[in-house]
Amino acid sequence: MRASATLAVALASALALGCAREDEPPVALEVLQEGIDMSLLNMDTNLTREGVRRARLRADTADFLSEQEIRMRPVELVFYDEFGNELSVITGDQGIFNEATEDMETWGSVVALDRRGDQRLETTRLRYVSEQDRLFGDEPFTLYKDNGRTVLRGSAFETDPGLSSVLMYDSSGRTQQTTSRPPPSPAPAAGDTTVASVEGAALSGVGDTTVSVVGDTTASAVEDSTVSAVGDTTGVSRTGPGG
Repeated sequence: MRASATLAVALASALALGCAREDEPPVALEVLQEGIDMSLLNMDTNLTREGVRRARLRADTADFLSEQEIRMRPVELVFYDEFGNELSVITGDQGIFNEATEDMETWGSVVALDRRGDQRLETTRLRYVSEQDRLFGDEPFTLYKDNGRTVLRGSAFETDPGLSSVLMYDSSGRTQQTTSRPPPSPAPAAGDTTVASVEGAALSGVGDTTVSVVGDTTASAVEDSTVSAVGDTTGVSRTGPGG
């Protein structure tokens, strides 16, 4: 497929030269380096899973080295959540993208920015493993939090694409520290409450309430309430006075 595409580009260039006016100077075509099947400018592609975009990969220059590998420079990889909001942006000087596995590795001056918080991770090499949906770094790194007021350093790291939980390792490979940022959740509206309990709890709610319980639980709700339970549960729901 790529060989055909390369041939088509060459033919199109030859036709363009043949159609040029005689008084125009000849145009020299750029010869591709050995090992490069095709070269593209301004590459922009989406990475999807089950029809949902989960990332966008962009590069100023993309060299197709084989049937599977693309060498890019510079690199920008943007991750999205299930609602299409940006999670993080990763930039690097150079990178390699594997079309078969959708794994990506970038190196040079590598920066990962958390779009939902105030974290910034800097390193010299970073790998994205698509099957695990995880980011890995085997080089020393610096993590800035709280608008730069907190600075953490380590020898290696592992994290999710949104940088919500960063697992840090020291030089011996032992876990040094784990930093977590809980995802933002909207505050419940007045009168609306969500309660969750696990294993041996008793819950009661008054008002417009949603109660979810798991395990050996007794749950009761009064006035315009919904009770849902999983496990050995006794549930009582009453709507309105004398309902």
